[in-house]
Amino acid sequence: MRVALGVLVLTLALALVPGVQARPAHVAGQLPTRGIFVPGVSLAGVHLGFDQARVKAALGSNYRVCTVANTNLCKEPLWLYEYQRGEPLGVAVRFHNKKVTAVFTLGAIQGWKTSEGLKMYDPVSNIYSLYETPIYSKCIGFEAFSMKKGGITSSFYTASGVVYGFALTAPGEAVCQ
Repeated sequence: MRVALGVLVLTLALALVPGVQARPAHVAGQLPTRGIFVPGVSLAGVHLGFDQARVKAALGSNYRVCTVANTNLCKEPLWLYEYQRGEPLGVAVRFHNKKVTAVFTLGAIQGWKTSEGLKMYDPVSNIYSLYETPIYSKCIGFEAFSMKKGGITSSFYTASGVVYGFALTAPGEAVCQ
């Protein structure tokens, strides 16, 4: 009886205390609403080299597949994870030999940020404030500011002077995704 009473008191305290959240920011197996980009490491919990099962464990099975069978744009399998509501925003995961070689955001997703605090819609100058001098690339319709570390390229996509995306790419993958 004491244990049940203690659980009840704890549950009520969590429900009544302002600012305490009982649910996690990212539930494994689904696209997060507030994703984190850890440059050189991961995007939304997906690491370069993950196999397809590990990607599904991180982001779930709710994706569309882009392949040469349905468009000329996808030479290798590309999984498109998109939110069900609003604009077509989300994350894409590119595979080579069933291993992740690139993971990148699809559009500017409000609430997403880097582990150092760079947020979507921040001015480009914030990239220089938080990271080593990046390599600039002109892409079609946007720019990429990238850093290479240990063979992994971390990129910040920008347009109109603000951050609008993040990407991790393996050696041999284009920075402009």
